[in-house]
This record gives sequence, C-alpha cells and structure tokens, in this order.
Amino acid sequence: MSPSASIIPVPNPPHQAGLPGLVAAATIGLQALGCAGLAVFFLLVASDRASLSVTSHLMFSLFTVLFAVGLGFVARGLWRGLSWPRTAAVVWFVMLLPVGWAMVQADRGLVGVLILGSAVVGIGAVVQEGRIAAQP
Repeated sequence: MSPSASIIPVPNPPHQAGLPGLVAAATIGLQALGCAGLAVFFLLVASDRASLSVTSHLMFSLFTVLFAVGLGFVARGLWRGLSWPRTAAVVWFVMLLPVGWAMVQADRGLVGVLILGSAVVGIGAVVQEGRIAAQP
C-alpha cells in the first residue's frame, strides 16, 4: 500500500453563508443576546423584588439561558452556511409570530412590530439562503 493511499481525505469545510444567511444569523444572534439579557434580568428581579419565589425566578433564568445557548448554536451554524440550523431557525421565527401579535394587541406596539418584523425578515432570509444553497 502506498503512503498516499492511507491518508484519509478531509471533508471540505462548510462555506460561509451568503447575505441572506448572514441576515438570519444576525437576527437569531441578537435574539439569543436578548434571551441572555432576560435571564440576567430575572436573576436581578429575584434578588430585589421577587413576586414569585426565588426558585421560580432561578428556574426561569436557567430555562431562558438554555434558549439563548440553543439560539447561539443556530446563529453560528447559519453564519457558517450549514444546512441544519435552517429548520430550527424557521421554527423559532414561526413561534415568534403569535408572540409579536400578542404584543401588538396588548398595546406594546413597538415591541410587537419589532418581534413580527424580525420574524418575517428571518423567515424570508432563511428561505432565500436555502434557495441559494440548493442551486448548483
């Protein structure tokens, strides 16, 4: 056996995403940072004026941190041009649609419009990135 025959080929590294993928990654990344900020906020509220038990605040913070980490992984995957995070991103953005609508109906118009707008832009960006990646 020749020495070159024993060398295992290295798979091609993933390409960086196109502009739509970068837009989706930035959107998800900002939402991950928002989740992390919300987790810190709930810890501060728990130490200051907890309307719920401290345990409830801590568990909500932990749950929100898990979301932030998951969204961070999705954003990183989108940024690198991988295909697996597109499904997770679309599911997340679709879940945000009723949240944004509820905020608009609750007279939190600016927050609701920001959530709805980011969800619609994110869905469009992920779909467009998928179309670009499917082209030969």
